[in-house]
Amino acid sequence: MSDPPLTRDGAVELAVERMVHGGLALARKPSGEIALVAGALPGERVLARVEPKRGVWMGRTLQVLEAAPGRVAAPAHPGLDYGFAAYPLQLELKREVIADSLRRALGEERAVSPVRPAPQAWGYRSVVQPATSAGGLGYRRPGSDDVVVLGEDPTASAAVNAAWRTAVELRAHMAVGARELVIRANDAGEALLAIVSSTPARKLLPLAHALVGAGIHGVVSAPYDPRGRFRRGAERLAGRRTVLQRYGELELTVNATSFAQPNPAAATELYRALVEWAGSGGHAWELFAGGGAIAMHLASGFEAVTALEVDRGAVARGEADAARLGLENVRFLRADARQAPLPQDADLLVVDPPRAGLAAELRAAIGASGVPRLLYVSCDVATWARDVADLERRGYALTRFEPFDFYPHTHHVELLSELTRA
Repeated sequence: MSDPPLTRDGAVELAVERMVHGGLALARKPSGEIALVAGALPGERVLARVEPKRGVWMGRTLQVLEAAPGRVAAPAHPGLDYGFAAYPLQLELKREVIADSLRRALGEERAVSPVRPAPQAWGYRSVVQPATSAGGLGYRRPGSDDVVVLGEDPTASAAVNAAWRTAVELRAHMAVGARELVIRANDAGEALLAIVSSTPARKLLPLAHALVGAGIHGVVSAPYDPRGRFRRGAERLAGRRTVLQRYGELELTVNATSFAQPNPAAATELYRALVEWAGSGGHAWELFAGGGAIAMHLASGFEAVTALEVDRGAVARGEADAARLGLENVRFLRADARQAPLPQDADLLVVDPPRAGLAAELRAAIGASGVPRLLYVSCDVATWARDVADLERRGYALTRFEPFDFYPHTHHVELLSELTRA
């Protein structure tokens, strides 16, 4: 069966079947060909403009012809790829995507528990990174350099949005060479700001002092690097470099440019569940430890905790926090998790890798190790399912897992899982 003629604007009618990983919906053209489209929900009929990419039709919804129950008005924020679905529907769609990813990786059905909702559906982010434009701050449309200017970020905390407004009032978005701003604020309302810029830091000093004078607690300059964010570090311009943010039972040091979970309330729930699952023992190891939030939460249950992290700045913050908190049984090692030998005496191994998941050589090393239990924290469903399937082939069994919603109104979901020696 061939497709009917395209509409005047080149759109084709699609029947939407289900959501897949990455915030896209799997739909079918009238010919039966599969298309992956953004902006659609299962059960809908939509008009979409699609084009072949990497062997599959891909595109974006232009018009909804028959809406699914649960569709709501989309927010102005262009990065909220689930924002047009009511929140309970978002949680169910994420659960279905997890089940689909496991089915594909394992070749069998696994029961998936409901996604634990975020404590707050809006106003949950403690850090944002808006783009600059002549009109203010906002976010780029997917696949475009066009910036949608916003008065505030609906996913950001009140303190972050207050700092956003201060930055716009002082025209930080118009600073010479500024590409993006990073705004982080803790629960106490103390805000830090980083100016990602292609101009020398000294030219930003007057703006930085004005921002601190207006209530921002600290400002740094981060050189723009097309290879990726913060590749060349950051230089303090005015005020403080760090503030304290509570995660679970601990107050930990954060700054504007390093990674720390952007939804502290949701992270707190996951950390508490992880501590309960971990139990107690002699020696726990964490790979990809960052500043050590998980490692330090394990300190009360284990005689010794080793946190392994490659980033020098994260290790320094972690060591300082452990000393400040009196956690003498937590030690940090600066090393690449893909190359460091795994311990022979560990009762528990915890991994919290980036979205790429565990490298093949690390999965092999874990499989060959004598570690009896593995707690795997993941921010990417597809790579997590791939890694679980590989680890099961290497002698582990997925005994339990729970999904947590750290990022409402987006397709992202966090997973806490336990694998034990079969």
